[in-house]
Amino acid sequence: MTRTPAPLTPRRDDTYNTVMDLRAALAEHGIALPSLGRDFGTPPLVILGNCNTDTARALTAALREGRS
Repeated sequence: MTRTPAPLTPRRDDTYNTVMDLRAALAEHGIALPSLGRDFGTPPLVILGNCNTDTARALTAALREGRS
C-alpha cells in the first residue's frame, strides 16, 4: 500500500522544516519530488516517495556533484 504524504502546513515543526529545507535544496538543482512530505507517525518521518527515472538520475548527479 502506498502512503499519501500528509499535507504540509507552516508550523514550528522540525520535520516540517527539514522537508522544506530539502525541497529548497533539491530545487537549487532543478529537482522536484512531488510526493515529498511529512508523515505524522511517531516518530515523524520524511516521505520521499516515488519519482521517475529522470528525477532519480538528476538526484544521483546532484549527490555526486556534492561529493567533489
